[in-house]
Amino acid sequence: MRKIKAIVAAGVMMAATIGFTGSAEATSQAKSLTIPGSQGTITSNTWRTTGNGSISGNTRQWDYQVSAVYSGSKTVQRIRATWWSGASLRTSASISVGISGSGVSVGASSSWQHTTTNPKYWENTNGSKTSSWRSNIIVAPQQHYLSGTIFMANTALVKLSSDTRTFQITASA
Repeated sequence: MRKIKAIVAAGVMMAATIGFTGSAEATSQAKSLTIPGSQGTITSNTWRTTGNGSISGNTRQWDYQVSAVYSGSKTVQRIRATWWSGASLRTSASISVGISGSGVSVGASSSWQHTTTNPKYWENTNGSKTSSWRSNIIVAPQQHYLSGTIFMANTALVKLSSDTRTFQITASA
């Protein structure tokens, strides 16, 4: 069983650089932007598990993975993936993308309030053509999440050495 989990985890991590594969339990989107002047393409990939999340203790959790991928022959000065999540919550519930400083809470109202996490990013400045991150979304307490309202979005940004401009595209799931 451990070996199967390790193989699955390795396959999911590879998906960050070669694209995402989905299943009946996941949703994903890949959005690409062609960079002018035949300089290549920047692609934003967003993948997350679907449904109302898995319940662990008093939390709901969804796995996610995001990436920015540059395809082309130019030298990459920097490439960044910036992501955030959101849902409708109530009664002082909170949502986080599993990283320190990403969480936000709603007020103590019994009515549903749509909220989004603070954006987080991962940037490579070493010439890499990819930038990716994998973690989980956490909502607590779990009973104060409105069914079907979870989302994940990711903006891929690239700055090429050959161009003064930056280029970006957003994908969501």
